[in-house]
Amino acid sequence: PKLQTYLKNKFPKLYTESGKEQPFTLFGFECDDGWFRLIYWLSRYLQEYIDQQNEHAKKYPEHYLPVKQIKVVQVKEKFATLRFYVEGGNERTNAIISFAEYLSGLICEFTGKTDNVVVNKAGWFKTQYIGETVDTEKYFFVDDEELRSILKELEIEKTKNSNG
Repeated sequence: PKLQTYLKNKFPKLYTESGKEQPFTLFGFECDDGWFRLIYWLSRYLQEYIDQQNEHAKKYPEHYLPVKQIKVVQVKEKFATLRFYVEGGNERTNAIISFAEYLSGLICEFTGKTDNVVVNKAGWFKTQYIGETVDTEKYFFVDDEELRSILKELEIEKTKNSNG
């Protein structure tokens, strides 16, 4: 609730009442806190871009088109990725939203971690961090084995170097 309130207060133009029957008005953010930073960065970029574009459109109407203010209609998890539905914006804002939705599938929805992130193989899809003690046969890793191996080696080297 604190993070939701923070986002609503920080970006009131984005997170405003979008109608009595809209999912965001009814349910707020329908995902876990691990994606908070991603949603924060997305919100920040979108609002800064819209404000800047509209300011330029006023000063230089022959070179810039105004952008309709985005109002968030729904923010949720679906099939292990973020869904960020809006009214308004333009092709650029839609592309940025699509990219953020893609990135969410590489970030643990619960912890925000980006290493050892998996999606379960059977049943309910959820992007989550997995500890090394869990049966990995039940999950798909979002990073390939080679990258996980390299990152593990680098972490071991980093630990050795910091311990002397």
